[in-house]
Amino acid sequence: MAGDEHARRIDVLAIGLFGLAVGALTLGTAQLGLIPERDHIGTLVIALAFGGIVQILAGITDIRYHEQLGGTALTMYGFFWATVCTVKLVSASNNSQLDMVLFAPINLVYFFFSAAMVYLTAYRNTTLCALHIVITGTFLLTFLARLGQISELLPGIFHVLLGFMAFYHAIASLTVAFTGHALLPLGPPLLYHRADKPRS
Repeated sequence: MAGDEHARRIDVLAIGLFGLAVGALTLGTAQLGLIPERDHIGTLVIALAFGGIVQILAGITDIRYHEQLGGTALTMYGFFWATVCTVKLVSASNNSQLDMVLFAPINLVYFFFSAAMVYLTAYRNTTLCALHIVITGTFLLTFLARLGQISELLPGIFHVLLGFMAFYHAIASLTVAFTGHALLPLGPPLLYHRADKPRS
């Protein structure tokens, strides 16, 4: 019984966010030209493993712990990374050139999904809400890039920013879980449920 109670205190979100951090930082540095084009396959594999598989596994575990918000976000973002990276890997293995507009619809859908997550995570903490604001902006910029309206520079910058923010939240969550103290502040919720709203 005590072991089960301890297991339910594990911050699975931190694992998923660490995966997101690795995937986003790898992709972002590649978009900024800091990773050579010859390493394109390696970049996709890293993004698939960390951005896709790690987030999906963390999301499934979060759902088992009855954390619907975190579980939904992690699994859905994980499937995004897994799908896009797999399609690009298959394309590279066949030496076929995909039209980038193929990825425009999925980026647009995830833009709206992330916008909804901004509102929902405002009930958690400031950092998580800010993270989803950046995620929403990243999907919008990536959508515009897929339509050829902008270059990969801005999406690359946002992916790097996203990676650092995800890493910060993961470390902050872990320090709270293991020390009981907020060594790195996550900030208060921006919105409150009626029953939780502090009285002035």
